[in-house]
Formats: sequence, C-alpha cells, structure tokens
Amino acid sequence: MADTRTDADVMLRMTGICKSFGGLEVLRGIDLSLTRGEVLAIIGPSGSGKSTLLRCINKLETIDRGNITIRGEKLCWTNPDSTTATYASTNDVRRILMSTGMVFQQFNLFPHMTVIENLIEAPCHVKGMKRDEILPYARELLAKVGLVGREDYYPSQLSGGQQQRVAIARALAMRPDIMLFDEPTSALDPELTGEVLRTMRALAAERMTMIVVTHEMAFAREAATDIIFMEDGVIVEQGPPAEFFSAPREERTKEFLQNML
Repeated sequence: MADTRTDADVMLRMTGICKSFGGLEVLRGIDLSLTRGEVLAIIGPSGSGKSTLLRCINKLETIDRGNITIRGEKLCWTNPDSTTATYASTNDVRRILMSTGMVFQQFNLFPHMTVIENLIEAPCHVKGMKRDEILPYARELLAKVGLVGREDYYPSQLSGGQQQRVAIARALAMRPDIMLFDEPTSALDPELTGEVLRTMRALAAERMTMIVVTHEMAFAREAATDIIFMEDGVIVEQGPPAEFFSAPREERTKEFLQNML
C-alpha cells in the first residue's frame, strides 16, 4: 500500500541520534519518525537506551550529534562540518517543546497542592492562562482519567495508580500534540497497573500521538501502532504489533520476547 503520509502528518523526526555519558555510548545513530495519531511502543532490556532516547526528545538530555525536528521545527541539528549538535535558541526550544507532554515513572506531583491545583499550575504559569479559563478543561480531564470527585484531594490521599492518572491529566492540561510515557507503570503494584494502562489505551483509541517506553507487552500488542525493540543503543527491529509479536525477524528479538511473554 502506498505511503500517504505528508510532511504535515510527521510529528517527530529524529536522525542519527548519538548520546554518550562519559565514555559510554548510550545511543548510537538512532533514526525514527512519528506520525499524527501513531502510538509507538519502545521495548527492550534495561540499559538499552530507551529512556534516554525519550528524554532527548524534550531536552531533559541533550544529544551529542544528530537532528531532532518536532512538528516541522528544528529543535537541534548537526551541521555537516560539525561533530556536535546545535540547539535552537532558548525561547524557540521552550516554544517547540510546548508540543510535548511527559509522564514519568515517579508521579512527581506537587505534594502541597490539591489534584486540581496540580493540573492548572502549568497552564496558568507557563501559558499565562487565567484560572477560570483552565478549570473547566481540568475537570474534563479528571473525568477522562476516572477521578471525578477527587479534585480537592492531596496526592498523599491517593493510591499510586490514582496519582499516576493525575500525572497523565496534568500533562494533558497543556494540550500537547505528542505524549511521552517513560515506563509509567513501573513504580506501581501490579493491581494498580491496570487502571493506568486503561487510561493510556483510551488515549490511544482517541488517536493521541504517543511514545511509550514500557515493559507491558500486552499494552504494546493491543494499543501500539508500531513497536521498536532496542538494545545497546540501537534499534534492533521495528514493525507493527501483529507482525512484530507473531513473526519477529531478528534472533535477539525472538529471545527477548520469549523471556517476556
């Protein structure tokens, strides 16, 4: 089937991404692109570079070399005659990264703020929105993540699963075009994992553009549109879930899946 994607559909493009910590190469020439409505699951053993790759997208880590474009705008680039990446100006970086929202392993909620205050904090202070402007949308998001009636609770009064759902709603409150999830269930008890994955599945069903670093193979199989398997800082294999799980091409992928499934 012909590829009908246009440049306007490409939300993220990364080429030749290299990143080292000291003498350790963590990312070694990664290329990937993400189109509107796509859910990309990144799987692989611990230490394979998955989380580092995700953190490079929103500049929580800076790359050494390569190019990152978000919604057609250059976040960073490497000139042909250079060995190091150049980033856009501070103001441009901030504006470009407004397109991304991130959910971490730890919930990172403000403990002294109620649930609703956690949601409206960034829209008010970063976007300059008035409280009355953002409150209806914040309440709508709480309903979306199944937390109606919890807006005046403090994080300490919530379970881990509820706190992570607040963290998802908080990221959505900035109306991002791309959601990044870094192993969002890894800090949760197994019984609380399901409620967070249900919320993420609902977002996927609504065609939210997402990159999810995960160990949850069932989520990757059911909700993702594409799977990447990483090891030692490179992409070993990539493909749609049906093909990826039923007929992996690479021996290392087969071995990993046998241990995980």
